[in-house]
Amino acid sequence: MNNFSSESIQFIITDIWDVWSIVTLYKEAGWWKDEYHPDEIPEFIRASFRFCVGVHQPDGETVATGRIISDGISTGIIQDICVLKKFRGQGIGHNLLAFLIKTACDAGLFRIILVAEPGTSPFYEQSEFIADKNKIFLLYQKGRDNEDT
Repeated sequence: MNNFSSESIQFIITDIWDVWSIVTLYKEAGWWKDEYHPDEIPEFIRASFRFCVGVHQPDGETVATGRIISDGISTGIIQDICVLKKFRGQGIGHNLLAFLIKTACDAGLFRIILVAEPGTSPFYEQSEFIADKNKIFLLYQKGRDNEDT
């Protein structure tokens, strides 16, 4: 494991970034599918309300990403938080989440929802996110096969 401090990571909000560094992060997170095409990444970044990358200084390696989707008025949805495996366990994910929360609040958003992978709630609960048992969030995916039924 590389021994980097989280202070050596700079978080940047951007509307353009190196496609292959994003693909690498998504592949490591297990999110990249064969049918996805790297040419779609630039539009994916631009369509986000805020797209953030974490860059290791001084070598410039992209080591983390996360994004906010929003109506721009009240509600923001934080999703796609990931950190390269060799950088995990060093506080980068927590710092990235704090940066995204501050970014959302600075933009005037006051309701922040987080989309997370199953089993990751303890990580997010450390940052004061709670599972709201009074709300049910449902997911519709066009063309999704019924592999889970």
